[in-house]
Amino acid sequence: MFIAVMMAATLMGTEEASASPPAEIPVGATVCTRADAQNFVMDAGYYPPKAKRLEINGSATVDCQVDANGELSRCVVIKETPPDMGFGEATALAFLKYARVKPEEVEQIGAGGWKKFTFRWKYAD
Repeated sequence: MFIAVMMAATLMGTEEASASPPAEIPVGATVCTRADAQNFVMDAGYYPPKAKRLEINGSATVDCQVDANGELSRCVVIKETPPDMGFGEATALAFLKYARVKPEEVEQIGAGGWKKFTFRWKYAD
């Protein structure tokens, strides 16, 4: 069920397109690639482990590079709230593995362009 919620949010989430990479990658920012996401598994009960232990909600904004097929090739965590809870990395890995950009958006952005996504996590036990 969580995957369905995640994918629906991916398609309907807050997003912004740009042709250039993030203007400033924050010092120490998490950068994930498609290769990093290969072993990532988001099952129905997945939630960032530290945030799950503390039973807190959070959000993350990632800026992702889009290839010609609409797949994401790398994502940079731009913002994570609250910090250091794992929401940023989990969002980047999930988007790299599961999200796709519509062909008409790829045409607008251009292959190699960047698209920003914000995802909100809600804890439910």
